[in-house]
Amino acid sequence: PLAALIGAFFAFEACVGMYFPSIGTLRSKYVPDSHRSVIMNLFGIPLNVLVVTVFLSIKRLGVDGALSVSTGALALASLSMLKLRSMLGTEPEAGRSMA
Repeated sequence: PLAALIGAFFAFEACVGMYFPSIGTLRSKYVPDSHRSVIMNLFGIPLNVLVVTVFLSIKRLGVDGALSVSTGALALASLSMLKLRSMLGTEPEAGRSMA
């Protein structure tokens, strides 16, 4: 059990280690420098509201309820991403042929 826990920890750290540089690169590509701080702060407001709401009602929700709220938020974000992708179309990757 300890080896599995350590392996899961390393896998998590690898994912986090890849996520932050990737999201920074995407943010610099798609969000203009002049508006970046305002846009990122506006996107942070709903997240903070969700965190505070779950934190204040953790006794009523319990761990399962809190994880259910997290799962629901992730599902909503995934559906929103798919909807935006279908509305905007996909951008072809650089270096790939359109065959």
